[in-house]
Amino acid sequence: MTALPADLPAGFSLQHSSELTELNACLLQLRHERTGARFVHIACNDSNNLFAVAFRTPPEDSTGVAHILEHTVLCGSQRFPVRDPFFTMLKRSLNSFMNAFTASDWTCYPFSSQNRKDFDNLLNVYLDAAFFPLLRPLDFAQEGHRLEFSESDNPASPLCFKGVVYNEMKGAMADPASLLARRTTRHLYPDSCYRHNSGGEPSAIPDLTHQQLKDFHTRCYHPSNACFFTYGTFPLADHLRQIDAQVLCHFERNAADFSVAPQPPLSAPLRVRETYPLDAGDDPAGKSLIHLAWLACPIDDSYERLLLTLLGQLLLGNPAAPLYKALLDTGLGSHLTPGSGYHDDYRTTCFAVGLQGSEPQHQQAIEDCVLNCLAQLAHEGFSTERIEAAIHRLELANREVSGDGYPYPISLLMRLLGPWLHCDDPLSPLQFDSQLKRLRRELAEGDVFGARIRRWLLDNPHRLTLCLAPDTALQNQQNQLEQARLAELAARLDSSGRQQLINQARQLQQQQEQQEDVSCLPDLELSDIAAEEPRTEGQPVPDSAVALTCFEQPTNGLSYVSLYFNAAALDAELRPYVPLFCSLLTQVGAAGQSYVTLAERMEAVTGGIRCSAEILDDIANLDRFDSWIRLRGKALDRNIVPLCQLLGDLVTSADFSDLKRLATVIGQIKSSWENAIPGAGHSFAARAAAAGLTPAGWQREHWSGLHQLRFVRLLAARKPDDLTDLADKLGRMARGLLQRGTLKAALCCGADRMAAGRQALADLFQTLPAGPVTPQTPAPFSSHTVPLAFATSVPVAYVTRNFRTVPFCHPDAAALKVLAALLRAGFLHREIREKGGAYGGMASSNSEAGLFALLSYRDPHIQRTLQVYDDAIAWACQGRFGEQDIKEAILSVFSAHDRPQSPAGRAATEFACQLQGLSWAQRQLFRDQLRQVDRNALQQAAQRYLANGSSAIGILAGEQQLQQVLPQLTELQLERL
Repeated sequence: MTALPADLPAGFSLQHSSELTELNACLLQLRHERTGARFVHIACNDSNNLFAVAFRTPPEDSTGVAHILEHTVLCGSQRFPVRDPFFTMLKRSLNSFMNAFTASDWTCYPFSSQNRKDFDNLLNVYLDAAFFPLLRPLDFAQEGHRLEFSESDNPASPLCFKGVVYNEMKGAMADPASLLARRTTRHLYPDSCYRHNSGGEPSAIPDLTHQQLKDFHTRCYHPSNACFFTYGTFPLADHLRQIDAQVLCHFERNAADFSVAPQPPLSAPLRVRETYPLDAGDDPAGKSLIHLAWLACPIDDSYERLLLTLLGQLLLGNPAAPLYKALLDTGLGSHLTPGSGYHDDYRTTCFAVGLQGSEPQHQQAIEDCVLNCLAQLAHEGFSTERIEAAIHRLELANREVSGDGYPYPISLLMRLLGPWLHCDDPLSPLQFDSQLKRLRRELAEGDVFGARIRRWLLDNPHRLTLCLAPDTALQNQQNQLEQARLAELAARLDSSGRQQLINQARQLQQQQEQQEDVSCLPDLELSDIAAEEPRTEGQPVPDSAVALTCFEQPTNGLSYVSLYFNAAALDAELRPYVPLFCSLLTQVGAAGQSYVTLAERMEAVTGGIRCSAEILDDIANLDRFDSWIRLRGKALDRNIVPLCQLLGDLVTSADFSDLKRLATVIGQIKSSWENAIPGAGHSFAARAAAAGLTPAGWQREHWSGLHQLRFVRLLAARKPDDLTDLADKLGRMARGLLQRGTLKAALCCGADRMAAGRQALADLFQTLPAGPVTPQTPAPFSSHTVPLAFATSVPVAYVTRNFRTVPFCHPDAAALKVLAALLRAGFLHREIREKGGAYGGMASSNSEAGLFALLSYRDPHIQRTLQVYDDAIAWACQGRFGEQDIKEAILSVFSAHDRPQSPAGRAATEFACQLQGLSWAQRQLFRDQLRQVDRNALQQAAQRYLANGSSAIGILAGEQQLQQVLPQLTELQLERL
């Protein structure tokens, strides 16, 4: 493949061209001669084209200047001087991804699209936003921070801090997992920019001035400090000409130095104790995190980075990995700490490991366990089989074409961005094979990893041991400090200063409510939407012992297997245990082998085996659904037979008799659930509310909501000897569920590997018991719409209101989908984020589940937000929106609907649709209905299902915030998590 354009524009020089054979792509490195701007283009046969521009933005303090600037540059620019071009373009684009990231020392602005017109539109907006933003004071006040009276026009009311980033970081800094990472870098890099919080410490954010923000942009957002990245099929020369004409021709080279100096090594290990806020009603026992971290190699040593990545896999990659197992076997904690492993995100990389769910007094014992285990491994080394398994897992990760979460090119960009920014090396992170050849030569000569353990871990004095402990008084102390600061600021205000605050609040509100002319922004038409629903063809295998569907996809040498076991025959007594069964199935022994042996087999021949509980809604009736146990695995094509053998062992002979192992894994599950709450509080709150609206909603809450968390907590409190009954239940579930008669299967791989895959699955099917299948009668469903509130340790709220609507096949389903996009962009974003200061205000319509939700994320308000929901419904019912708003809502729906998937993701989605009875023709009809939604349909849907429909409220917040609103929300049923 050659990707060098024949008409490379003047002023650009090609620095390097490299074939990426593992990725079927070619990487070009270029430089703009006058400004020094750097470019990387990856040319490949992928229609999901991506653009990104990144800047080195090392912070000098913890005011969050880089983070607030990331928000503020997207609030209007010279060519597009409107209040919110970023969120406006979200509405008038068919993008497959739009966002911006602030990391510890860089800021990046990426987007992707499959539509050329849309790509060029977004490129225009992104370039102008990044290089020529307006950075208006009111935008800084809205997005960053501002001082305002709690009653904005009443100078006698208390002062408060407001701002989107301010509230976002209050939520982030109350999350132990997020706080652990911030405090680790603070102490591990004491002389580097990483000691600062680039996102912003809530106590420091109000120190940032508007002028400092502008100065930071002038220094950092310059082409000489920029790295431009493009990917896909669109011509590179066109990108270069557009970037040059719009940006580069306006700049000269800037000699400013933005490099991050390596962190000097410490002469002795450091021990630190920090605290995080825990709600006063929570028990602090078992909630400490003990974390060890070491400074490792510089980021420009690509080979050493590979070795440390593999070392991390060898030590911690699965439950059988020696350091992972040694730590869990101590019983001193419930799970590895978030962030355990090797990290090459920084100028000088690091390695970390520890235990959460622990106690401060266990710090020394945990540290001793880690060091003793490392000393033993440095002496004994790793077996050839373990090393090969780790290499195999890394090979698979590098080869796999992902993209079902973030677009695949984003994952490539994240792999190369750090080395590219710091040492101008975007290539080595993508050249796995060449690095592996060197490793194999060195392995043939002797010990490799033992030497690295000694160098970077055992003999390395630059080590941090951090104890992050809960403190039930800390939140109150932080609140008191904030109130004292506000009181001091209030005392300094004279009448003129108070009036200035009132004027700023009034001006900001006027700006937020102003009806703008956004015609300067580029747009699309409904005719730009692809007319036809994408097809993914699957071929049923007629002579198979089990219903099997095969999908030929360009998987780059991987095979994917999905086994769906229908759970309809499961006894009601056992249904609450389904999620636990799924989590444990792949983490226990089987076929007479221990869980350690099974984990080693999985690492050696697969890319992972996962089991999950799946609910597929009836597309015609909200009172019916199907539940499934999905067991799925992936492997390199050459390993399809051992993958199927492993699946067969798990299905036919899983062994739940190791009670100590059950207790360990249940503790890990509990910790994982608790870690998820601060980042997904809106989802948990919405799920709890939806449980009272539909039977499927009830089941989802009991399998993947707060109800399941409580259930797991009760089990985690038991001693291992008290889990005999649980082990018996899990064994009964395996025998009753995992049978040939309940199974439907799918295989996804390349055409040349299909025969081998089918044969491996045929052999698997023969091992399964046939077993009688007797579906159970579902329990009667009882509607429950009492407003629910859950108190937990978060300083901001997640407020949701959920509505029962209609199933997928109903004619109103399309209008509800568009209505959600209309409410989100046309009303909730302005009222909840811009005015209310929450990080997000959202609406969603799950067409298959028949549920509509209004949601807020990291929200300083509860009662106000619930009133906003009422106002939003009234706005929609009254039709206070125009034809342009409707068009933009439809475009927004299709932007999400047509988002590209990985090859395996396409097959998985199609197979789920088949199980659900959702045909391509039905999906095409829904697509046609979406395009035809009009004002009348939207108003009728809002009136019928939101204003007059059945709804339920779910709130997740701190107890203090909830107690403040209870007198006004008297029906609220308050529960403590």
